[in-house]
Amino acid sequence: MGDADTLSPRHGGPAMPVAARGRPSLERAAEIGNLVVEAAITAFVEQGLDISIEQIAQSVGVSKQAIYRRWSSKIQLLMDVMDRVMARVHSNLTQDLPDDAFLALKELSRRMCEPDGGVRERSMTILMAEALEDITVHHWLGSWRDKHFAFYRRYVTAVLSDEQAAETVARILLDIVDGVSRETYWQDLSEAECATLFLRKWDACLSLLHG
Repeated sequence: MGDADTLSPRHGGPAMPVAARGRPSLERAAEIGNLVVEAAITAFVEQGLDISIEQIAQSVGVSKQAIYRRWSSKIQLLMDVMDRVMARVHSNLTQDLPDDAFLALKELSRRMCEPDGGVRERSMTILMAEALEDITVHHWLGSWRDKHFAFYRRYVTAVLSDEQAAETVARILLDIVDGVSRETYWQDLSEAECATLFLRKWDACLSLLHG
């Protein structure tokens, strides 16, 4: 591909020039970024770190340089992918929750267990392995977990007014939810099997919320 980056005709239409020459406009750069992240989500889930930046670029229809202008490495791209995934997942999880705080927490927790095609588990497994070698990834992973926990804790706090108790209960419940999510992925459970497993675990810890 030449100096001008283009988007390939993904739906039968003509190729779209990103910029006539030089770097793309801010709007087109954002469009490229979104396309790359979407492609990277699929690529990492299917192939892990075996995927190359060049393969991701080809799947989107841009040059490698277009990706390296924004991400210095595959790991940097994967961290951005996980940030985007978390924001999207959190947004979807909170759609149309019940007004009752307890029911909202239960429904949120159930949704967090549902199969998602392996995006969370595969991506996090890759990043946890990388965090053993890369201090930047290690710190980022800790920050990511803190944000995810803060998101969940808000819903537990709505049920338990005692902040200290809510902190403890949120950690216990989130461990249970994450455990169900992992088992669902690694055991390849159906949605019905996942729901059954979740309800069994949830019912076993109801005393934490009503005690």
